[in-house]
Amino acid sequence: MLLNNVRRNFSSVVKNRLKYLSPSLKTFEAFDKPLVLERGEMQYLYDDKNNKYIDLLGNNLTVSVGHSHPKVVKAATDQMKKLSHCTTMYYHEEPASLAKELVERLPPHPSGDEWVVHFVNSGSEAVDLAAQMAMVYTGRPEMIGLHKGYHGLQGYAAGLTAIGKAEQPCYSSMFSSTSHVSPNNIEQLEDHLKYTTGGKVAGFIAEPLQGYGGIYSLKQGYLKEAFKLINDYGGVSIADEVQTGMCRTGESFFGFETQNNKAIPDMITMAKGLGNGVGLIGAVICRRPIAEAFTTKMFFNTYACNPVACAASRAVLKVIDEENIMENCKNMGNLFHTELSKLCLEMPEVYREIRGQGLFQGLEVAGSTLEKSGENAYELHRRLLKHGILLGRGSAAGNVFRIQPPMCIGHNDVLKVVEAIRSVGMQWKISNDKTSEKYEKYRPKKNIYAQMEDLLH
Repeated sequence: MLLNNVRRNFSSVVKNRLKYLSPSLKTFEAFDKPLVLERGEMQYLYDDKNNKYIDLLGNNLTVSVGHSHPKVVKAATDQMKKLSHCTTMYYHEEPASLAKELVERLPPHPSGDEWVVHFVNSGSEAVDLAAQMAMVYTGRPEMIGLHKGYHGLQGYAAGLTAIGKAEQPCYSSMFSSTSHVSPNNIEQLEDHLKYTTGGKVAGFIAEPLQGYGGIYSLKQGYLKEAFKLINDYGGVSIADEVQTGMCRTGESFFGFETQNNKAIPDMITMAKGLGNGVGLIGAVICRRPIAEAFTTKMFFNTYACNPVACAASRAVLKVIDEENIMENCKNMGNLFHTELSKLCLEMPEVYREIRGQGLFQGLEVAGSTLEKSGENAYELHRRLLKHGILLGRGSAAGNVFRIQPPMCIGHNDVLKVVEAIRSVGMQWKISNDKTSEKYEKYRPKKNIYAQMEDLLH
């Protein structure tokens, strides 16, 4: 009876999603066979059959300190019992306190300007607002992003994203004032400023460590140089911390502060892990003069400053401090990096390299071509599910395993994940070796060009 109920529930969930939700959701699904999730607890997720998984993606990095973390749940439910929403037309304690607590984590800006916060509902909305604010502040339309950069898929965030499979054909006309350059090339950026924008740029946005584009660190010092160059040309620098913030790098609260970057932007965008899965939270943090320039016209967000989301976010910040989350990111990140580096040396025909830092890493799957690499990653990803491992695949080719779990993950689970990745990799290698041996006798001992050369001689 219980099994029949589970089957009926699975069937109805899938049927209702396919019938009533937009078909565009099919463009971003993890598996061919749907996975129905029912609950989460810290770094674990459970499906409709009560199968347990280690969540290596934090539900697209929205879950920072753990699924259903009791302190975050309590803060959100306590606030919901008092007041579930308060429009920005009125004042409320939670958003003002959250803004203060975020600003207190920031280094002073070199200009001496104060930091101020504008809350929004998501990362895409934060990036979209940051772009608008940069344009209004400078009186210029041109925005620049980086190739392989991901900033969201709504508004100007969609135009600033530069990952082929996320680009709709209409974006080139919708966002004609946005352009992109290759990362880590200051000369190219300066040429772009001189000859493409005519020296009149509104802003430049970059992830301190590129995420969905494939987990790529920027070259040491690049971000600092790029921000300075943009400022020299009168533009605004924006650090997109939607994924890299909240201590995820294991080195600093924000990604722009790491030793690799050592930069201070004019604006910062945040979201995702800020609310630990409680939606309706994103933020633009910027220098006060930039925010002041945006006051010439009315602007508000219906659910911005939502007190429930802000209460949850304040609890997240407390958990980060009280439970030494940054230290855990550093230690577990080092463990992942050490063990997966060994795996890449052990099986280079399966795993090419591990990139990133802290709990923001990517394991690139090998392949004879980029397309084949993506196909291999797809199959290994599917096999890992049977080992109770849930991870995402990044890059335009989908060939990079994203290792970005809830930041509470522990030593034993890291080793379990590594062992699962090793196991499926070894099985994959053995099956491929057997296939190669099966057809070896049908292959010529020399390639066709070598045979022709022998005949000619």
